[in-house]
Amino acid sequence: LRYHIEEEGKGVDADGKKIKADSNSVTEFRKCLTRLGDVYVNDAFGTAHRAHSSMVGVQHQTRVSGFLLKKELEYFAKALHSPERPFLAILGGAKVADKIPLIDNMLD
Repeated sequence: LRYHIEEEGKGVDADGKKIKADSNSVTEFRKCLTRLGDVYVNDAFGTAHRAHSSMVGVQHQTRVSGFLLKKELEYFAKALHSPERPFLAILGGAKVADKIPLIDNMLD
């Protein structure tokens, strides 16, 4: 999926030039993804926050999280609500500003 421009809505062409996906192509791509199944199961914790077609574009009445996503959320909840001490958190990502509220919350 990641090599389809309609997945992220943008990409680069063969010359490295930035391009955007046509909205009609994105809509058709999402319809094609929807036709591949009857139920949507998200089991990708690391990409659950992304607005990609495979995350938000599949239109099924039944949408559930998978067992791996459930496990990640349980570990995260435990770390936030009843962490074992000493507590170590390794935070990654490009946007430091997004991490500051999380750090403040962990310190409370």
